[in-house]
Amino acid sequence: MTQENKTDTENEIETSGPSPEMPDDSPGFLLAERACYHVLERKGDDVVILDLRGLSDVCDFFVVASGQADVQVRAIASSVRDGLLAVGQKPVGSEGEGPGRWVLLDFVDVVVHALKPEVRDYYQLERLWADARTMVVDPDHLRSEGFCQRHPDLVLPDLTSPDPGAAGSA
Repeated sequence: MTQENKTDTENEIETSGPSPEMPDDSPGFLLAERACYHVLERKGDDVVILDLRGLSDVCDFFVVASGQADVQVRAIASSVRDGLLAVGQKPVGSEGEGPGRWVLLDFVDVVVHALKPEVRDYYQLERLWADARTMVVDPDHLRSEGFCQRHPDLVLPDLTSPDPGAAGSA
């Protein structure tokens, strides 16, 4: 099948293991996708959702994203925390918010990892969970009809202007 013949869903998904299809309407996936929205508000890079359903008893999804500097990693974590708190989702745990090299936010079904690129390269979470189904979430995904239908309350952030939370304000 050529790239232009693929559906939006097929373009978004890299299949690497057996699990339910993404995107879906499960509460965990919707929370993970909403977390990605807040990561991208702070210009996070290389944002992916790892579907751990059937692979882990700890959680259903990882959201993994990179921030170029400690302050950006902290800004990403803060944006995710505040954005999910606004819809009644409070993290049950967090780690690394002081140093800012790797911040983990645990929302039970979804665990968000914001890391500096060198930390992400070292720990290789995607490789560790290579059997997980992986979905890349980028600005085009946020513009997709499916995303807008699943999250009608979210307004597409301006993804072209400099991020005020990423540099100089912490």
